[in-house]
Amino acid sequence: MSEERKISLNGNEYKLSDLTAGQISLVQQINRCSAKIHELELDLGQVKMAYDGFIYTLEKTLVHTVPEPDTDLKKSA
Repeated sequence: MSEERKISLNGNEYKLSDLTAGQISLVQQINRCSAKIHELELDLGQVKMAYDGFIYTLEKTLVHTVPEPDTDLKKSA
């Protein structure tokens, strides 16, 4: 026999079978929001890594394109 499904909220447990249709709908919305938050956190991590990579790459290209000082000075005399 399988154990009845429950949810925990603020330290209290509730059997899903005791919830109204409206309450079950809210639980489904909460679960969907939780999954979406997790997905967005993963996306944010990827975007931050890409952003840092683009900044790093730009910095490297700028370092290589900085003109070197003119060391061919004309002597006066």
